Amino acid sequence: MATIHALDFTVKIDKLQESEFVAKTYSDELLSNQVLLEIEKNSFTSNNITYGVVGEQMDYWKFFPTQSGYGIIPAWGFANVIISNHPDIQLGQRFYGYYPMSTHLLVTINNVSSEGFVDTTEHRQALPPIYNFYSNTEEDPTFTPETEELISIFRPLFVTSFLIDDALADQNFYNATQIILTSASSKTAQALAYLLAHRKKENGLNFTLLGLTSQKNVEFVKQLGSYDQTISYDEISRLAIDKESIVVDFTGNHNLQFRLQNLLSNKLVYNCLVGLVDWQNLEGENPLPKKGEFFFAPKQARKRQKEWGLVRFQQKIGEAWLQFIDATQSIISIKEHIGTKRLKQLYLDMLRGKIDPKNGNIVRLNKKES
Repeated sequence: MATIHALDFTVKIDKLQESEFVAKTYSDELLSNQVLLEIEKNSFTSNNITYGVVGEQMDYWKFFPTQSGYGIIPAWGFANVIISNHPDIQLGQRFYGYYPMSTHLLVTINNVSSEGFVDTTEHRQALPPIYNFYSNTEEDPTFTPETEELISIFRPLFVTSFLIDDALADQNFYNATQIILTSASSKTAQALAYLLAHRKKENGLNFTLLGLTSQKNVEFVKQLGSYDQTISYDEISRLAIDKESIVVDFTGNHNLQFRLQNLLSNKLVYNCLVGLVDWQNLEGENPLPKKGEFFFAPKQARKRQKEWGLVRFQQKIGEAWLQFIDATQSIISIKEHIGTKRLKQLYLDMLRGKIDPKNGNIVRLNKKES
């Protein structure tokens, strides 16, 4: 019997700035239908910080439980099968999905399809299915080795953006003529802006797409080519206040919400809350006139899967995804963070908002530090 040594990156649930690496071991003698995956690479974006901030409210800590008081932040990436005790899972098979920020993941599998499998480990059975499915890269028509890093970084965010775009269109954009995206340089906002701009062009829609961002990111956001107008947070008074408006907020910043709500007043027809990029400023002295509606992607996904069927649902996302990647890959620079020290530094930089929006960050815990 051999022992496999593994490592988890854990963070303190009530104080996210504190983190530690926890060593663990696995036996190569697995129970029936168990499979051990070695995680090759994960993406890390501001979306992962949102997972941590709302980990308890949205059950994100339940996916990969660890020692009391700590949690493992989930991340999307790729892993390879190194031990299998399932007849339909072979050594060396490669799967894309929702992994812990760790070196390994042990899964339990009942049914396997050509497309992949669902982890049916007991503690995951009550969690949203969209996070429990692992896609077989050999059977995924949207997968190419050349775009693997972009898939890790953008695909989960793209699905969220696709569902927001779809939900807004389903409501005829609430008859708004102005759509405002905060944190316009964030990866999820980039994808949503692309989809909205594409839909606007294809359907001749009449709305202005406006990106709000920090002053240092204004030029980058303009270069994306998706927004009709880009302004900094300092220039928020330049917003058109006579237009029916939608706000899609990725910051979670209380004071920014207060300013937007008061500026737009009754012209704010829909206030969609998505991310918590500015997680340290979620509260403020002034009570908000409107609470806003938190967008929960799995809810919209279930709605469309029921209406369209799972196959058509995946086809629609796949078609939009390929167009987006083709338009995006020249804009983003991939940056690898190898080993424990670089992961910890990236995590702290992400918490502090010190991330260059041009970079797509990839973590490789299983690769030796140079």
